[in-house]
Amino acid sequence: MQFLRRELAALALVGTALPFAALANDPEAVYPQRPVTLVIGYPPGGDADALARILSRHMADDLGQRLIVDYKPGAAGNIGAESVARADADGYTIYLGARPNTIHKTMYGHLKYDFSRDLVPIGLTATMPYVIVAGAHASIHTVPDILRLARTYPGGLACASSGVGSTSHLLCELLQQETGVDLLHIPYKGTALALTDVMGGRIDLQIAPVPAALPHIRSGKLHPVAVMSRLRVPTIPNVPTIEEAGVPGLDLEAWYGLMAPAGTPPRVIDRLNRAINAALLDPDLRDSLTQLSYAPPLQPNTASAFGELIAEETERWSAILRIRNIKPLH
Repeated sequence: MQFLRRELAALALVGTALPFAALANDPEAVYPQRPVTLVIGYPPGGDADALARILSRHMADDLGQRLIVDYKPGAAGNIGAESVARADADGYTIYLGARPNTIHKTMYGHLKYDFSRDLVPIGLTATMPYVIVAGAHASIHTVPDILRLARTYPGGLACASSGVGSTSHLLCELLQQETGVDLLHIPYKGTALALTDVMGGRIDLQIAPVPAALPHIRSGKLHPVAVMSRLRVPTIPNVPTIEEAGVPGLDLEAWYGLMAPAGTPPRVIDRLNRAINAALLDPDLRDSLTQLSYAPPLQPNTASAFGELIAEETERWSAILRIRNIKPLH
């Protein structure tokens, strides 16, 4: 009888263990079972890095697993995107996408991936305003100052960007297109290097991410001319919007959103989307975003809505590059 009880107990243990063993081998059912790598296509210390670190910390609380930030800079973020496109489609390698990824076919045709085909949207994470800045001792104080000087000296006013195809470059091209002026575009390898030369008086102006420019605005080394957003930015409330400054239609904030390799199971995409939105409801995260001049995306923040935004952005900015005759990089 004692032997029979032992056998029955063993069978009971096996019976309860089998579902859990099967579950452990099903990545869709118990995702995530291990840490998730979040790839960003920019070096440490920038606005993308700051956002990734905040987001990963709060998403980890909801997922029950760490998010490890991995840096793969280059080609306006597209080196990182390409690496994730080639990763296993299991949800354990994801990418923080941004506007420059949508024009990679136009600007970086040598890259062997397709952003709209090889990666799938998970959800938006934040939007970010840009600000036109000039050096503290420059003669540029308003948007009319920029337009007057640009018309007086066509091609003589230098506009820095964080690289060809970056959002700062695209906004510089759009400003020229909408106002009919001719600026000299000077690309840099990153926002910080460009801002250094603006502060030093070697470059006239830059359209920079507010989070990157904010410390230098507060220290008095940069003068903010106008924010390129629909509303004024809480961290620099006295700076007019571009429309208030006399140029409507240029209220185009940057955005960041998570992407996964094509073929990632829908349940994994849904789980990650829920983690994004749960994190965005956290008052601490929202406060951190506000302090850095980011804003949470509008709700409902779904993968399909993000996909529609990517399609719209791809069409719009590809057309602008063609109109402006911006040549692809090789």
